[in-house]
Amino acid sequence: MLSIFAFACSRNSEDCGCDGSTSHILDNREARYIGDGTFVVPDSILSLISVRACDVDTAWEISKDENNWNYTISGNIKNTCLGPNPELRLQAPGGPIQITYIKKN
Repeated sequence: MLSIFAFACSRNSEDCGCDGSTSHILDNREARYIGDGTFVVPDSILSLISVRACDVDTAWEISKDENNWNYTISGNIKNTCLGPNPELRLQAPGGPIQITYIKKN
């Protein structure tokens, strides 16, 4: 019974997802909105990264052209939660993002 309690406590204290701490910051970066709250952002190391907005605005327009960076965004990228095991948490570059600034280009 004690092990179930310990598991429940560790699960509640995971530092990932939109409520977790910031692992990377995007600052005024070009982005392409591809729908479902997801933006693709150019990255100098990985070529492209994918971030999913914590709060989605239904007014965002999907870019139909992969060469059209239709937004400029800033935000706090959080660790990605991958199930009940904290050791499986992924850090930036991609993951959930708390958008702090967005402008249509």
